Amino acid sequence: MAVFLRIFDIIVDAGAVLAALLLVVTMLATTVKVFFRYGLHTSFIGVDQISGTLLLYIAFLGAAWVLRRDEHVTIDLLLGHVGARVRWFLMVMSSFIGAAVCLVVAIFGTVEVIGSIERGVRIPAEIEMPRAVNLVVIPFGFLCLSLQFLRRAFDDLKQSDIPPPPPVSPV
Repeated sequence: MAVFLRIFDIIVDAGAVLAALLLVVTMLATTVKVFFRYGLHTSFIGVDQISGTLLLYIAFLGAAWVLRRDEHVTIDLLLGHVGARVRWFLMVMSSFIGAAVCLVVAIFGTVEVIGSIERGVRIPAEIEMPRAVNLVVIPFGFLCLSLQFLRRAFDDLKQSDIPPPPPVSPV
């Protein structure tokens, strides 16, 4: 299991590094496009379309890494008003629910990617490209999120600092 987790961490870290590089590429491409448009009065075709695709890749390649670091945006309105045991239970349950939802999206996303490839669906835009190019990162990202949610749930289940339930007094 430790080997699997190590490999998974390498994949998630590589995705985060790739997401950071794609962010830099997106910023540079947009800057070059603006310079050419306003400075040289000409433009590049497809920069906006490619930037949109890269933003999709950035989000899905970095999501599991952000979840592993527990830096996703959370609304902890309820968690701040419950006891430690209830908070622990809610965190474990939300991780299992998150894993299940992400796994379902990964499965259906994979089916859609395969269908797009089989049907040869292309995006009718400035640069006509296969739709699967945009879609393929979605099931990958959700699969990584699902595995990271499961990891978080099992890590929470192993916590030993959860206070024991209060003793039941005889009636």
